[in-house]
Amino acid sequence: MKLSFARLFPRNRWVSQDGISKREYASYRDYVIHQKAKLPKIHNLAKKREGLKAALRERLPDIPEIARGRSVLCLGARRGGECEAFIERGAFAIGIDLNPGVDNCLVVVGDFHNLQYADHSIDCVYTNSLDHVFDLDRVLGEIRRVLKLDGIFIAEIVRGSRDSNGRDPGKYASCWWNRSDDLLDVIADSGFEPESKADFVEPWNGIQVVFRIVAT
Repeated sequence: MKLSFARLFPRNRWVSQDGISKREYASYRDYVIHQKAKLPKIHNLAKKREGLKAALRERLPDIPEIARGRSVLCLGARRGGECEAFIERGAFAIGIDLNPGVDNCLVVVGDFHNLQYADHSIDCVYTNSLDHVFDLDRVLGEIRRVLKLDGIFIAEIVRGSRDSNGRDPGKYASCWWNRSDDLLDVIADSGFEPESKADFVEPWNGIQVVFRIVAT
């Protein structure tokens, strides 16, 4: 008997602790299947890619570290709109995603829980996909591992359920927060220090935070 999508991935089975909620999966494989299924279901994919690129293009000039020749790794980059925004700034940018689709020259297959790149090799890691992680601590550890010691981590974070102008998790979210500050606390506890913070409203209500690795 073929199980329906709804039976495989119940929408409301969450476990919460300290303001952070995790969707329960029967296994990591089920998590991967769930996340891979999103790309074909996105309506107006090309339009959304252009919207993301245009919005990020407006924010990047405020980050002086994003300069010509810097290396940028974009996590959960789907079709690569964010990569294009960084490339326009002169950076060498590549994205990873569990399902980048076909004929995608900007994004390669990869898993941000187990990055395929060397320790301390990347100038900047960018993601707007922390709501899609399975193991937040592991992903943050991988980001810290691949970043150069003087590199930056740019997180664009959707506003949470109890934030002003926030929202509830979507069908494909696997990690969620009551307030964006709850997530910032977890990131700080993982060895990152916020350097700047800015609100934005496109392509969704959120905050952009630039972090550096805490010196030890």
